[in-house]
Amino acid sequence: MANQEEKKEAGNTPEPAAKKAKGGGALRLPLVLGAVLLAQMAISYALITQVLFRIDGHELPAEETTLADDREEIGSVFLIPELVVNPAGHSGMPRYIKCGFGIEVDSEAAYTEIETRQPQVLDTLIGILTSKSLDEVDTLQEKDLIRMEIQEQLNDRMITGTVTNIYLTDFVIQ
Repeated sequence: MANQEEKKEAGNTPEPAAKKAKGGGALRLPLVLGAVLLAQMAISYALITQVLFRIDGHELPAEETTLADDREEIGSVFLIPELVVNPAGHSGMPRYIKCGFGIEVDSEAAYTEIETRQPQVLDTLIGILTSKSLDEVDTLQEKDLIRMEIQEQLNDRMITGTVTNIYLTDFVIQ
């Protein structure tokens, strides 16, 4: 009997109890990680479908759909592919501005007029660009001001139509 009691006591040693507790904890970690992963996947799916791609089947708000309707068609555009000028106020090494323009007009008659008056158009562009220093053509806001100035001066010279927009098709400072 002593042998049987020793076996029971040997069976009740702390080692198997520790193994039993450790085995349960090791099983919980993958379950918790799996649950967190599933939650992240659900949140990602919801964000992608609801916010980014609007796959949920709802129509876009009326504001967004009318934006496309408010766009105007582009008129005829007269291209000046390359114009190279020296900016004002450079000292030392010569500096250059190389730019290209698209001049949008409201009618075919205005396009023909711009085409006929190309020397005057080039003179206007050269006059405006050479009067600006490099600091005056550096930022986007300054380029917008130059576009407006070009548009105003060209419209002052137009007889049959108007210049509706000026596009920069190329702009390099060297």
